Amino acid sequence: INLMEMTGPTIIMYIVFMWIGGSPGSTAGGIKTTTFAVAVLNALSIAQGKGRLEIFKRELADESVKRAFTVITLSLIILASAIFLIIYFEPQTAFYRIVFECFSAFGTVGLSLNLTSELSIPSKIVLMLTMFAGRVGALTIIMAFMRKIHSLNYRYPTENIFIN
Repeated sequence: INLMEMTGPTIIMYIVFMWIGGSPGSTAGGIKTTTFAVAVLNALSIAQGKGRLEIFKRELADESVKRAFTVITLSLIILASAIFLIIYFEPQTAFYRIVFECFSAFGTVGLSLNLTSELSIPSKIVLMLTMFAGRVGALTIIMAFMRKIHSLNYRYPTENIFIN
């Protein structure tokens, strides 16, 4: 089908599904279905006033919840950066086409609103880097460059901050 003939709501649905991507262990890019599920379940758990995340009569480790939100945050930072850069390089291009292209690249989906061939070399490089980050994973890339701390022999006092 010609994707250029899709309506706005359909394009938004495609964008969301491309961002969520596939399941863990698959070759799909994006944030993975389990990451999205953990984030949604955590939001519901907080809304219910629970102090922990429980699913299928198991408690999910805080580390998994932190990783899920880190992956989501990093993916949105990468996508926002890619969209910003392509808008900068291609100011005459429709915003929704750039957004669709970036989310498709991040999810390694391969769909396009016939924009890729019209882009300049810098914009294509941005898309290539977005594809790489979406497939390998932003957290994996950052962890490759960070020094791993094996153990901390101290602990600071705990504080709660107001978050709304």
